Amino acid sequence: MRNTLLFAFAFLPLTLGADWLVRGAAGLAQRFGVSPLVVGLTVVAFGTSAPELVVSALASLDGQPDVAVGNIMGSTAANVGLIVGVGALIRPIEVHRRVIVRETPLVIIVLSLVMVLSLNDAVGRLDGLVLVSGWALYLFFLLKWERVGVFGKSDRAPKPDAPVPGVGTDPQETDIAEPGVWWSLVRIGLGLPCLTYGARWLLEGAEGIARSLAVPEAVIAATMIAVGTSLPELASTLVAAFRRMGDIAIGNVIGSNVFNLGLVLGTSALVRPLVLHPTIVVGYVLPALAFSVILIPLALHRGTVQRAEGGLLLLLYLAYIVMVWMFN
Repeated sequence: MRNTLLFAFAFLPLTLGADWLVRGAAGLAQRFGVSPLVVGLTVVAFGTSAPELVVSALASLDGQPDVAVGNIMGSTAANVGLIVGVGALIRPIEVHRRVIVRETPLVIIVLSLVMVLSLNDAVGRLDGLVLVSGWALYLFFLLKWERVGVFGKSDRAPKPDAPVPGVGTDPQETDIAEPGVWWSLVRIGLGLPCLTYGARWLLEGAEGIARSLAVPEAVIAATMIAVGTSLPELASTLVAAFRRMGDIAIGNVIGSNVFNLGLVLGTSALVRPLVLHPTIVVGYVLPALAFSVILIPLALHRGTVQRAEGGLLLLLYLAYIVMVWMFN
């Protein structure tokens, strides 16, 4: 009972911590003149995937590679099967072709890196560095393509830069802007420990539940923890689907998966090398990669993920959950 309550309660500080961290970081970035584009691609992406990053890094530090990998791969599968599936069932998700053309090649590169590294049954520190570097390269090209356009032309009409509060203004305006900086720092200061303690409690509760059910901890990580840490992505994707912002919905999922497979897995390996047993590769890595790849033709087909396709994704995800429990 204690482990179940601890596991359930842990999602509260984990979610609040991620929210406070992203709001504080975004406030600081805007205060110092960082563009909304950069904020969205870095701060917001980090905020929605911060639970996966902290949980997996701490699991790796504690010598639980199965939990770290299970959470990463389970979250990757949940992002496509559960989140896109539910979003498309609510309302068909329209996707512009340029989103797939612009981001798909980079996604395939990262997926290929993970596949090659997993064949060695281990992800070492050097491999982790390669994954983190691959994620940084993805971000670099994404920023570049967003600024100049896929085919060398700007995707958007040029707009004048928004004034930065407190910069180039009189002292009174500067004084007014300062409390925002301090409030952002307070949010960051509260968000980090909430994330850390929430992740600790989540891991402790998951370990206890796994012992009581006599199942491997990786099963809990790939299912219960993965769904819980994917709640920020679920919320943002559902809002985007309701508002007919298909590019944001699909872009959020693609970006989150690259974040998980690149930065989260890479950081976990840098903390401590991850040993991948064959059961982990077959039971978690391959399904996660399959979910990531299957999204591409669905999004390209008629430029829309229809309700029927969303239902198919959801059924595949439910089959994946059953397979994980039966396989182990």
